[in-house]
Amino acid sequence: MKKLVLMFVVMLGIMTAVNAQTSPLKDYLGKYVFAAGSPVSEAVVEAEDATLKVSSPMGSFTLEKKGVDTFYLAAYDGLVIFKRDANKSVESVTFVVQGMELVGTKEAASSTSGNKEEEFHYQIWAEKVEY
Repeated sequence: MKKLVLMFVVMLGIMTAVNAQTSPLKDYLGKYVFAAGSPVSEAVVEAEDATLKVSSPMGSFTLEKKGVDTFYLAAYDGLVIFKRDANKSVESVTFVVQGMELVGTKEAASSTSGNKEEEFHYQIWAEKVEY
């Protein structure tokens, strides 16, 4: 019983530490869609090695954090600004590049993909834990 409690406490600590490291970036991740006729139709923001990476038809670029919800896009010497709604959820992104402002709206995340991943990890841990 002591081993089980100790293991639970250790796992809880590890999960808290991992969530604390990824949670600031997690808000920005997703697909952003731009208005018709825009130079960019869509962009996908992903986390890679604790940094944000933007992939679009124009290429893939790394973002450098400058402030709260503000990043620097070195490849185009521009700014990337994420905007939040009243619930503090990221709802859009604005690229300020070469005198243009391109605003993209965040698509709603598919709730099933996150649940499948969590379920997969739960099954792995359930198999390793002896009751």
